Amino acid sequence: MMNKRRLIILLLVLVVLIVVWLLPTLKSQSPAICTVQQETSVVDLSSIDYETEALPIISSGCASQHINHSAYTLSYNKDYKVPNWVFYELLREELAGEAERSNKFRQDPFVASNESATLNDYQKSGYDRGHIAPAADFNWNAEAKDESFFLTNMCPQHPSFNRGIWKSLEEQVRGWAVRDSAICVVAGPILPIDNAEKFHTIGDGRVYVPALFYKIVFSAFKEKPSMIGFVMPNEKSNADLQSFAVSVDSIERLTQIDFFPILPDNLENEIESLVDLNDWF
Repeated sequence: MMNKRRLIILLLVLVVLIVVWLLPTLKSQSPAICTVQQETSVVDLSSIDYETEALPIISSGCASQHINHSAYTLSYNKDYKVPNWVFYELLREELAGEAERSNKFRQDPFVASNESATLNDYQKSGYDRGHIAPAADFNWNAEAKDESFFLTNMCPQHPSFNRGIWKSLEEQVRGWAVRDSAICVVAGPILPIDNAEKFHTIGDGRVYVPALFYKIVFSAFKEKPSMIGFVMPNEKSNADLQSFAVSVDSIERLTQIDFFPILPDNLENEIESLVDLNDWF
């Protein structure tokens, strides 16, 4: 289960946000978010009959297995053998850790072996075992860093993407954690609306190769809480990170996942609908 101290910190952050947002005097003084980022195109997922699973932080319309590890939690999709999403919080103090990287890629013990991707699926596939929650974000604890190598935290990623623009975004996220003292991060692939047989897969296990990935960063400790989202194609890119920034609302429509539903509706609606690039870059 996720470390109790980390859960307490996260819950306290959410309580403070709720109290602050409900104070009319503070609400009236809050600066408006000034830059609206153009949203991505929307995929229609309305015809799919998903099992519904309500979670404390993320409400997902996808059929999934909810798994808690010591420092991150995830929703695993056995049909595509990749995560729907991976969620964790990152504190400034944690980035000073020096836990060694194990590189012990392996199956998650919480997933049945016949429902999991395997190392053989990735072998000679031409794709990296790409971390969704990066190992470097868990330098503070050897166990947490080692758990980041479970295949439930992996997706097939083009090497030039995994080692290029995706890595650049991971490094930028760590910079925001240092700047803001603590952030929450959610990331994952954007999954297709139909059976994986119609899409690109690797290995005998038919592990889905995502065409797009998303990442959402929630900064709660700033004077004005804010979120930013990114949608990136699984390919090499020399573009600036800003060019991939989108509203969280647009990611919710693409994924059919409701992120951070515990927040008050008025706060959630505002910070998920707009992106102030000046606030992040």
